[in-house]
Parts: sequence; structure tokens; C-alpha cells
Amino acid sequence: MSRKHLTILHSNDLHGDFLPRMVDGVERGGLSRLSGYVKKVRAEEPNVIYANAGDMFRGSVIDSEYLGLSTIELMNLLNPDVSAVGNHEVDYGIAHLLFLEKCARFPIINADLYITFNNMRLFTPYLNIEREGMRILFIGLLTQEVISAAKQEKVIGSFIDVSEAAKQVGIICDSYRTKDTDLVVL
Repeated sequence: MSRKHLTILHSNDLHGDFLPRMVDGVERGGLSRLSGYVKKVRAEEPNVIYANAGDMFRGSVIDSEYLGLSTIELMNLLNPDVSAVGNHEVDYGIAHLLFLEKCARFPIINADLYITFNNMRLFTPYLNIEREGMRILFIGLLTQEVISAAKQEKVIGSFIDVSEAAKQVGIICDSYRTKDTDLVVL
């Protein structure tokens, strides 16, 4: 069996704040550094996946003013291979999140935002990414607290709970177990 190399880059909790900060007299972070690092690794490594684990929104004045649209445009420039819905993605409401998802030029996944009365998922629950013959299955999930808050949106309906989400993850993993999935990222 030959060895294969996979690099997974990840970010989370960006909160719409893409400006660098001074830390101990040194400028750190920011969109330009993150973008430069992702581009550098993608250029130097053969099999790179850049995943964002959520919480893109809510935290900067600009993000709040533009209700996440400015953040989606900046994330489009970062070009993640996959992004999960985080708890702050629902801060502007589920309907607005669905609008922002349409503006994204990258896949946003979630397995537990699910309308039970008409059997409809709000998002693609998972994404299978292949790199050099390696199959990596990404599944997005939210916490019970976020699902509880989302249930208050009457226009959307009711959602499955975390125990049902665990069953859904099991179903997804079982269906891919026969398709030679090499790694599952939850």
C-alpha cells in the first residue's frame, strides 16, 4: 500500500473580522495573511483541502452593517473547498442565511437543519471531496442550542434534534462506508 499525503487547512470563528490586529507590537492575522497562507500551501502541497468550520458572521461592524454579505464576498475570495454552518450563521435568521448561501461560490453544508413537516433539508448535509484517490467525507452539524433557537423561526418550521442528527450522520457514514471513504470530518 502506497502512502498518500493530504493537507487539511481549516479556519473558524472569523466573525466577519478580516482586519489584522496588533499583538505584542506585531501585526497578526487578517484576510491578506490568511489568503496568502492558503494560496502558498495550495501551491506547495499536492493535495490540499481548505475547510471553514463556521461562524463566518457576526462580530465586526462591517459584517453587521451588511448582514453577512460582505463576509460572503470575502470568503468567496478565500475559496474554501467546503464550509459548515456555525452557530453565528443563524444570527441574521434562517431565511437570510439561505440568501447568503446562494451568494457563496463555495459549498456550505449542514446535516441537522431539517424541516420535518415536509421532509426537506435546508442545506446539503455533506460533501465528499476526492484528492489523489483519497475520499474525504465532510459532514456539517450544529449544536442543540442553535437548533433550539432556530425553531423559533415560524416561517421555517421545526427541526430535528441532536439525537436525530446523530442518526442522520450514521446513515450518511453508513452509505459512504461502501464507497471507500478514507476519512470522515465532522
